[in-house]
Amino acid sequence: MNKRSFVLFGVLLLCLVLGGCAAGVTRVKVEHDPLSKIEAKKQGTVLLREFKDIRSQDRQYIGNKRNGFGMVLGHIATEENVKLTEVLTGYFADSLREAGYKVIQGQNANETQAQGKPVIIVEGEIFDFWLDLYMAVWHYMGVKLTAKNPDGKVFWEKTIKAEQKNVLWVGATSEYERVIRQSLTQALDKASLEFAAEPFYRTLESGRL
Repeated sequence: MNKRSFVLFGVLLLCLVLGGCAAGVTRVKVEHDPLSKIEAKKQGTVLLREFKDIRSQDRQYIGNKRNGFGMVLGHIATEENVKLTEVLTGYFADSLREAGYKVIQGQNANETQAQGKPVIIVEGEIFDFWLDLYMAVWHYMGVKLTAKNPDGKVFWEKTIKAEQKNVLWVGATSEYERVIRQSLTQALDKASLEFAAEPFYRTLESGRL
C-alpha cells in the first residue's frame, strides 16, 4: 500500500468511526435520580392531568445524534411504547409527593371532580426536552406548570428549566441517559421546591395567589 492509499484508507476509517455510531435511532430510558428531600412538607390534594407536548422539534424524538463533523445522522427517542408526556407527568407527580401532597391521576381524577371535592388541577406544557451532541452531550428541558380550579381559572404559574452538559467519550447510550437523568433530576428538584413554597400552597388553601 503506497502513502496515498494509506491516507485515503485512514480517512475512510475515520469517517466510519465518526459517523457510524450516529446513524439510526437510539432508544433510551428517561429516568431521574432520587429527589432532594423537602423537610417542611405541605398537605393537600392535587389533581394532576397528563402534560402536553408543545415542543417545536419532531415530537417522536427527544434528541439528535451527529457525526464527528456535526452532521445530524440519527435521532434519540424514548423506549418503545413509552410516551414522553406520560413519563414526565409521572415524574412531576413525584415532585408533588416529595413536597407532601396527595396526587390524583387518571380515572381517579375524573371521579374526584364528579364527587365535587375541592381540588386544584395542575397541568404542564413541555416546551423543551432535547438532547444534542458535538464533542460533548447536552440536554435542555423546560416545562410550564399551571394550577387552576375546576372552572379553569388560573391561580398559579411557574416555568421550570434545567440543562446539563457532559463530556462525550464514545457516544454510548449510557452517556445519553446520564445527561438526561441529571437534567431531569435538576428540574424535578426545582419543581419540588416550588410546590413546597407558600405561593403554591396558598393556591390550594384559598384558591388565590
